[in-house]
Amino acid sequence: MQGGRGAFGYLGNAGRVENGCPGRKAAGGRMPMEKKVTMKQLADQLGVSINAVSLALNNKEGVGEDMRKRILQLANETGYLEQSGKYNKAFSSKHICVMVRKIYFQDMHFYSRVIYGVEWQDKLGYDIIIQFTDEEVRVPACVENQKVAGIIIVGAVEKDRIEALSVYGIPVVVVDSTTYGYPADSVLADNRGGTFLAANHLIRSGYRKIGFFGDLDYSLSIKERFLGYAEAMAGVMEDEAMQTALVETMKYSLLRDIEPYVLAKDVEAITRRVKAMGEIPEVFLCSNDRAAILLMNALRALGYRIPEDIGIVGFDDMEISTMVMPCLTTLHIAKKNMGMKAVQTLQWRLQNRKAKPEKIILPVDLVLRDSVLDKQK
Repeated sequence: MQGGRGAFGYLGNAGRVENGCPGRKAAGGRMPMEKKVTMKQLADQLGVSINAVSLALNNKEGVGEDMRKRILQLANETGYLEQSGKYNKAFSSKHICVMVRKIYFQDMHFYSRVIYGVEWQDKLGYDIIIQFTDEEVRVPACVENQKVAGIIIVGAVEKDRIEALSVYGIPVVVVDSTTYGYPADSVLADNRGGTFLAANHLIRSGYRKIGFFGDLDYSLSIKERFLGYAEAMAGVMEDEAMQTALVETMKYSLLRDIEPYVLAKDVEAITRRVKAMGEIPEVFLCSNDRAAILLMNALRALGYRIPEDIGIVGFDDMEISTMVMPCLTTLHIAKKNMGMKAVQTLQWRLQNRKAKPEKIILPVDLVLRDSVLDKQK
């Protein structure tokens, strides 16, 4: 799916994307913007009474929910809301701005499932407006014009963007990331606990030379996943033991300049990085499934067999993890549930604005498949 002009797209409860929202548009039989729009024109356009339009715009009972949304959307598209600013509150109460990088939005395996979880919460009465954060626009027009009840940011977000959004006093929930120095609720998977669980399983299975494959500079999630791995390797939580474990495991790990190759699906570059390692581990614990599968291909190019020579463990449990050979052992995240929880958290925040920010950690599960061995057998 593609966003509209100015990086905006509108995703309604039916999964529809309309270019140009929340800005005005005159195409498709809509009324031209040169003349002032009246409430009667809105009523005539939709075939309803002026009273029904008035009830919807004033957020009062007496009009069906579907018709209310149609009235509010038409009022927004034709510029009526700008003419009569007092009706913005009715429109904003039904809309959420979802901010996401375009590459995440187009990812059919992870973030698209999170966004689907957001959209699935239509029973709570919200439509969502998509804003791509790759664009130069720091603050979406729907936020500037107070046309949304809240903001959900999916994935990594820059500090200056958060600071720009904070000016408008609209609640923010961040998914699969978090903010420092800015009070916002966040919904995350248990990244640290997940890799701790996986690494301990590998240790119990007889592996000792365990490496980590992931770019620590790319995201908070990868950093957390690395820390869970390092804690398991240390065996205890004290700082001194952690430092010892980090030094010992660094020679088995690739921790920098990885993600650009993963995003580009550049197996040759990953192969070169692995080939240059001084010592190859018995098993790699990877930052995500995509990285794990590309690493699997790179290792095969170097003549290694999976899992006979080297084991591989992923993270996220994407559908593709069951389509490769051998099927990938990984950690399962309930991706749709993350999106649903984000909307629930936002709704709670709208009713509890003075409460302290909450960090909600969702559990992950280890899914055992065929890419690692039980060396104890």
